[in-house]
Amino acid sequence: MTDWSVIFIKDRRKSTTMMTKENSDNSNITITTEERIKINIEYLAWLYAKSRERKKRDKGQLDTRRAIELVIRDAGGEEALKELFLKQQDEKIIDELTRLNPMIEETFKQDREAGLQALNEFIVDLEK
Repeated sequence: MTDWSVIFIKDRRKSTTMMTKENSDNSNITITTEERIKINIEYLAWLYAKSRERKKRDKGQLDTRRAIELVIRDAGGEEALKELFLKQQDEKIIDELTRLNPMIEETFKQDREAGLQALNEFIVDLEK
């Protein structure tokens, strides 16, 4: 549904076209600068919350910078951490959709991968 490459701003264009990981003809997604900024802010807030959890585990012995470094290291690197963040964001969206629509909930209960594929196709159709 999303790709880790959205979590940075390369330049000041009004929109960015990015490739998703799916191998299909409809694998380009355009996001606006505002959307990129929103994703970056959500990511930073999430990362800060993770660093606070890490500081609590170490009984406050770490400064924020060191806690963030350890969170990144524990996740397997910055790219893996961004993947984890986006996966959790996707899960929140899926949970909300299943709460609102019993048919979607039933699809995900039967086969999660099929549900994700159907959701991706739905999103592509919305973007057309």
